[in-house]
Amino acid sequence: MGNINELCDDLLVKILLQIPTEEVVATSLLSRRWRSVWKLVPKLDFRDYSYKYHATSAVPSEFIDQFLERNVAPALETLHLNLYHLRDYSPESFEKWVNVAVARNVLDLNLLYCLHCRYPIRFPTSLYTHETLVVLRLRGTIIDDVPSKTRLRSLKTLSLRDISFSSDQTVDRFLSCFPVLETLVVRGWIASNVKTYSIRVASLRSLDVEELVGGYADPRYDHGYVIDAPRLKFLHMVDHFSGFCSLVNVPEELEAEIHLRFCDSDKLLGSLTSAKQLSLCLKPQMDSCLKGDFDQLVFLELCVMCSLDWLNVILKHSPKLRALRLSRTRHSCQNSRNVRTNWERPICIPECLTSSLETVEWIAYEGTEEEENVVKYLLENGNLCFKKRWRKAVYGKFSYEILRLGRG
Repeated sequence: MGNINELCDDLLVKILLQIPTEEVVATSLLSRRWRSVWKLVPKLDFRDYSYKYHATSAVPSEFIDQFLERNVAPALETLHLNLYHLRDYSPESFEKWVNVAVARNVLDLNLLYCLHCRYPIRFPTSLYTHETLVVLRLRGTIIDDVPSKTRLRSLKTLSLRDISFSSDQTVDRFLSCFPVLETLVVRGWIASNVKTYSIRVASLRSLDVEELVGGYADPRYDHGYVIDAPRLKFLHMVDHFSGFCSLVNVPEELEAEIHLRFCDSDKLLGSLTSAKQLSLCLKPQMDSCLKGDFDQLVFLELCVMCSLDWLNVILKHSPKLRALRLSRTRHSCQNSRNVRTNWERPICIPECLTSSLETVEWIAYEGTEEEENVVKYLLENGNLCFKKRWRKAVYGKFSYEILRLGRG
């Protein structure tokens, strides 16, 4: 086996791309051969954790400065700044680092700024003219003025976490800057100056939204989402605070996972009738009914804490359903009050039970009287494989029981 020192610079750079930047720089101490290799690495991935730097002479901002000054790679392809430590970073330094990255044709940019730092960071103006950026992740940033001619023509992945927008119109204008955007992640946006978060992106394929609050916080019924994404393939949405969600131009073959505390459930589901896969944590209103059938639905997951009342309604309108999963979701139904009502045995047997439904899986099954009634009904009227995952005393552990029962 040859010595690693005999490898060419290109191979050594590929190896160094797999380790943290602090360790990349430290390899310069190994030998004369390694003294300058780190300068060729086209990536700065910096995470400011205080335990790494409390005994060093150089503060994190100086480390970033020195890396950018000495790096001689043809392009700085990746810049990830995860500035979590409470020491203050000046807005001027932040802007300077981004400007260097833009000048060196950065493709993948993470600007994750600690919310507890003294000065909030405004969206760097140089990014508005950077047309080759492909991935952008932001946290703790203020966006209040989007130039009218902004066009980030290459951006495909965008993550917005704890972003402060100045108005509804600013959100709309900002998202309109990405004509080829395919993946969008939104985390934490509830603020008095934005009430309707409009996501109107024609190219969008994947949307992941989470707005979580603890306890029993009251909803803001005048806050919510409008989603207009005609090419959307996957929707993951968890919202325990805002009061409405409107889906516009939802395409066929959508896969949706939706966990909402407060919204017009009937109207929302009416927008998802073309979905092939649905995962729902969604409390029904009184006398819930659906207009139209789920003609394409083949997989359905329901939260038994809040959504079991949907079981009869959706089964009735899902003639092609093949797989059903009943579960306790990982989100905060357990913290919601008065979400359950008693399941009632339906009078008419749904078509899918007698024709298409093949498997039913119940996760965290506890064997209550209500649960036994649901199981009995499904097994009596369907020819299917039923799998129970019993909840054990040890958290996270389940035992399994698989039954192959049904009408002969």
